[in-house]
Amino acid sequence: MTVLASDVQRRDFSGPARIDGTAPPTRHWSPRQKEICDQLEEIFLREGFRHLTIADLVDRLHCSRRTLYSLAPSREELVLAVLGRMMNHMGVEARARADACVDPGDAIAAYLDTGVRVWRRSSRAFHEDLESYLPTKHLYDRHLQIALEVLGNLVERGVRQGSFRDLHPRLVAEILDASVDRIRQPDVLARAGVSRSEAIAELSRLFREGLISDARRPGNGRRPARRPSSNA
Repeated sequence: MTVLASDVQRRDFSGPARIDGTAPPTRHWSPRQKEICDQLEEIFLREGFRHLTIADLVDRLHCSRRTLYSLAPSREELVLAVLGRMMNHMGVEARARADACVDPGDAIAAYLDTGVRVWRRSSRAFHEDLESYLPTKHLYDRHLQIALEVLGNLVERGVRQGSFRDLHPRLVAEILDASVDRIRQPDVLARAGVSRSEAIAELSRLFREGLISDARRPGNGRRPARRPSSNA
C-alpha cells in the first residue's frame, strides 16, 4: 500500500532502526538531527539510497561522520532510521486526516491521499532500492500491513453506518492488499503507463466509489427511464 505504508501509533519512529525492520526504541531528536533526517529523506526519495556511502552523505550534507553516526551506528541502519521515521510520520498524518472526516468514504480518500502526496516526491530509483533491499522491503511491508488494518476498519465503519455496500470488510482489505502488491511492481506500472502515485490515486478512487452504497449514490430513487417496447 506503499499504498501506501503507515503506523497508527502517534510516536516518533526515531532510534537506530534494526536490520530486520522492526521498530527501534523511541528517542528524542535534537533540532540538528531532525534537520539532517529531513535532508536525507529528500536525497533518498530523489535519488535512491543503495549507491550512497557515508562519505557521500557527509559531503552532500556538509556535516561530520560523527553527526551521522549519532543517528545510527551504520549506513544500513541510518537508511532504516530515516525511512522508518518518514513512514511513521506519513501514517500519523494519514490517520489524523482520516479521523477528522465524518464520512467513511472521505476518510478513506484522505488516508490514501497522504500516501499519494508523499510518494509523488519519490523517484523510480528510490522504489527500486526500497523493494530490492530486503531490510527496507520488510520495513515497508510492515507499515503496509498496518495501513491495510486501518483501511479495513474504515470499511467496516462504512458498512455499519450504511454508507458502503454490505461487503466483507476484511475481504475488501485483502483485495486492496493484492492490488497494492501489483502496483508495487515496476513492470505493471510501465504497462499501464502511470507512476506509483498516479496508480495509488486511481486505486483510491476505484476503491472508494466501488464501496459506496446504492442508497448514497446521486440520483438514487429516481424512476428508471422506460425502455422502448420490442413491439414498437
